[in-house]
Amino acid sequence: MKDTDFLFLTSMLRARETYMLSKEKIDRMLDARDFDDAAKQLIDCGYADMSGMDAGGIEGVLQKQRSDLYYELSSYANTRDLIDLFRMKYDYHNVKVLVKAAGLSAGANAASMLSDSGRIAADVLADAFTTGDRSDLPPLVAGVMESASGILSRTGNPQLSDIEIDKAYFEEMLALSISLDNEFIIGYVKLLIDSANLRILVRSVRTKRDVNFLSMALIPGGAVSISQLEASFEDNSLDAFNGSALENAARLGEESMKGGTQTQFELACDNTALQYFDGTVFISFGPAPVFAYLAKQEWEITAARMILTGKLTDISADIIRERLRECHV
Repeated sequence: MKDTDFLFLTSMLRARETYMLSKEKIDRMLDARDFDDAAKQLIDCGYADMSGMDAGGIEGVLQKQRSDLYYELSSYANTRDLIDLFRMKYDYHNVKVLVKAAGLSAGANAASMLSDSGRIAADVLADAFTTGDRSDLPPLVAGVMESASGILSRTGNPQLSDIEIDKAYFEEMLALSISLDNEFIIGYVKLLIDSANLRILVRSVRTKRDVNFLSMALIPGGAVSISQLEASFEDNSLDAFNGSALENAARLGEESMKGGTQTQFELACDNTALQYFDGTVFISFGPAPVFAYLAKQEWEITAARMILTGKLTDISADIIRERLRECHV
């Protein structure tokens, strides 16, 4: 990818960022007198009017917002792989849903829980899972359908099948980022892997797992090696993250390992991933600002969902605010 290939697209998206959710807009939504008033605040950000909708209607609008963005940006040169780095998450989410639904003794209808934001249409993925014809699926998706189903069938433990699916997801994400040969994008994917491993390590300590479980669950490919993570587990410390972007999250993780709150630790991990994009404001054009815009859109949709569903169920503004990721628009 050449930076100049993204000259027009970067300029267009920078202009659009001015309409995204800012801290001020979030505060207005949180302080709105009711759900309908909060929903109308999003119209200026380019969303359909969601006032009067229930939770299902909100989710439908937000999924369409994301899908429409992916469809629009995919028409520009060299954007497909950038978009796929975000879309593949929903493919693997759908695999989790299908595997778990099939594993229930009475069976389950997974259709309502499937996302249409992935690379593979949800109905196509479901049909491939049911018929066993997976020839048109990406190899890692097809393979993990089989292996995760086998794990759940043998063990009856959905956590183990989820671990198998998560490892396939990060493997494909890392491979795609490396193929793009862009250090900024590779660095972000490695940060996501490190963040996932940090969470796994902290949860393993909190739930009193042994090192064998940890080694099986950890995801290769991050900046912090598996051997460093195993040593941290044995020492009951997170010094392996000293000097890294996740150092602050790791300190909160150590408190969580000792019985402290998990919420602030999880939030710190999410915020670290978003802080990674702060430096793109100094990059005039190229794939990095486009990639950052996609990440910010993911954040915005998540924030909008959290605020609107919170308002819909009368959760206080202060509680919603505590759970929101930091705004980096």
